[in-house]
Amino acid sequence: MHQQKYQERRKFTRDTPNNFKLCIVQSKGLACSLGGFSKDLLYMYADLKNCSDEGVLLDMPFKLPNGVVMNIALPDKDTGQWKVRPAKVSWSKKAEATKTFHTGIQYLTADSQSGEGLVWETDPEKPSPGDLFFFRLTGFFETISHVGLSLLLNSFQRIKVRPGERFICQGENGDSLYLIQKGICKVFIENEGNARKIAELKTGDVVGEMAVLTGEPRAANVEAQTDMVLWRLASKDFDALAEDHPDLRLFLTEIMSKRFETSVFVRDRTVGKYLLSNKIGKGGWGIVYRGMHKLLKMPVAIKMMKHDMAMEPVFLETFRREAEIIARMRHPNIVSVYDIEEIYRTIFIIMECLEGVSLKEMMKKVGPIPVERCVNILIQICNGLMCAHSYDIVHRDIKPGNIFLLADDLVKLLDFGLACASGTKDMNIAGTVYYASPEQIDGKPVDFRSDLYSLGIMSYEMVTGRRPFYEDNLSDLMDKYCKFDIPDPAEIIPDLDHNVREFIKKCTRCDPDKRYQSTQHAKKDLLKFYSQKQSPLSFPEKKERTVTSLLLFHTPEQQQGLKIILEEFGTKASEMGIKIRMSEFIDTY
Repeated sequence: MHQQKYQERRKFTRDTPNNFKLCIVQSKGLACSLGGFSKDLLYMYADLKNCSDEGVLLDMPFKLPNGVVMNIALPDKDTGQWKVRPAKVSWSKKAEATKTFHTGIQYLTADSQSGEGLVWETDPEKPSPGDLFFFRLTGFFETISHVGLSLLLNSFQRIKVRPGERFICQGENGDSLYLIQKGICKVFIENEGNARKIAELKTGDVVGEMAVLTGEPRAANVEAQTDMVLWRLASKDFDALAEDHPDLRLFLTEIMSKRFETSVFVRDRTVGKYLLSNKIGKGGWGIVYRGMHKLLKMPVAIKMMKHDMAMEPVFLETFRREAEIIARMRHPNIVSVYDIEEIYRTIFIIMECLEGVSLKEMMKKVGPIPVERCVNILIQICNGLMCAHSYDIVHRDIKPGNIFLLADDLVKLLDFGLACASGTKDMNIAGTVYYASPEQIDGKPVDFRSDLYSLGIMSYEMVTGRRPFYEDNLSDLMDKYCKFDIPDPAEIIPDLDHNVREFIKKCTRCDPDKRYQSTQHAKKDLLKFYSQKQSPLSFPEKKERTVTSLLLFHTPEQQQGLKIILEEFGTKASEMGIKIRMSEFIDTY
């Protein structure tokens, strides 16, 4: 009978919510037995995986005992209005990937004895369903997973402050930040009895964030000017959660980004020796700002690496080891890295500031690129990669967004922030999966041949206007990359130059041993495209020559006769292939 009911439940139609994917679990008498809760009321958010008419599947931060009776509050799938239903735990199983517990919750009927007497109680210190609208408006949580978001919401504590009350004191050790939901406060500095107001903050602003980012003592006082509602996040709670859920670190990235983009104070936009001005780009691994060296007044581009990577100990160790080499690389086809700063719990890469357009932007506007220009771009990329590979550095993220085209058609290879030493395992499929090599997808050691594979995928897109496989399903796409060589580009472009076609095919072999075994060989095959024409990238061979100078001192009266002699000398020299450059100056004596 039990097995039959279980099989029937497996057939229930399940919906995956598309609105915030959260619910609230509330139970009396359970909190103290679980630990970590100071009250006799368990009131917490959980990630809502799916739901049916009979119950829900949740992701919980700890294991709940089977049979525990509770209330479940979740938004109605049709109206969005939150409803409360009595329920009990049916089963719980640990999910190793998220370090949470998948928990099956069964709804209780109104006439069920175990469902009687349940009264919904709201914890005044925890976010209510009505508060979620505010949290969403702040924009700080968009990049965080729903599992991480539920844990983070559980860590916020509601604080009410009255006018004139000081909730941050200058000089004290910072142990938390505050997110302002309601009211206005002033930030001021006291020095020898004098107070100087430096800012006024309101709804949606964050205050005290340096406590989480640097741990430094409070630099100023913060005092409420009106009744305020604040959400307090203790730095120790945040760090404990971020240890198991790295995507929570993106919360720090969003806080820093808002600070850089909205603060009018120079100190809030300063990174070491550099001053940030405006955001000029955003990618999967970082945010790029325009900036300037404060002393030299030299324009630079400053890339802030996102905190989920920068706070990962293994990645940070590798990056520090390779950063010196990356900064030392100097090549016309590689963006110059001037400096690297570690501050605010992340990494800032200071680079030369470029004016132009990315290859991604260009392809989006013009579509397929003419083959001759495509070859020109690819040869310059090969030149840059040859330099990097000579330092034993693998880029790992070759894609159109990381190729920059200057106005004079000079190509710059960007973003060595993901670079690693040859032979390093790539367990996170760094970069963009659409251009990732099979060994990157499989988490195997990578070398320069991984860069060539990505270059081949990008080359295919450059000449055909599309990538080689359909991308409706990422899992299927990665499977194809690992098992099959890509289609022949000539199927789309029948008259594609043979040399370019073979370059693309050989770069993108699944087996690295069947690809080019050096970037030089790949470039050599590309240069065959110019076998019947003069390469725009080739130059006459330079030969050594000697410059001989002869000084002739003469008066104005001797000028005419000297002119005749020089004309005869010039004719003889020209016949011998000697070039003459003449200049005159006045000598007084």
